[in-house]
Amino acid sequence: MMFELIAYLHIFTLQIIHVNATTPCFLNNTAGPDMWKNCGAGTDYLKFALAPWMWVTGGYFSMLLAAVLILAVYIKYHKIVYPILIGIAFLPISYALFPAQFLNFAMIIAFLGTGLLLVHAFISQTTEQ
Repeated sequence: MMFELIAYLHIFTLQIIHVNATTPCFLNNTAGPDMWKNCGAGTDYLKFALAPWMWVTGGYFSMLLAAVLILAVYIKYHKIVYPILIGIAFLPISYALFPAQFLNFAMIIAFLGTGLLLVHAFISQTTEQ
């Protein structure tokens, strides 16, 4: 049984995945004036404008932006319910438009917010006022 498990794991550890090195279109210094056209500036302006931000954040720009907005709402209003309601309101939109990673991130933030709400409720209900 143990030998089968080691043989099974050994098969997957010896796999080599070749990934070609790619350079983003905005870092291609040899493109000259064609860089704007190669990056799609004439077809999709939003994708063109967000390309450097997506490259810097590893493709998670939308998640970081949503996290900053949720944090800003929480800092301004000091109520954890507001960011949760914002997340619930945008959940159908994010399910339709964003990848599964965004939903996983949203669930983590929602569970964290719910946990903080429960901790706050327990602390405020058990202290004398």
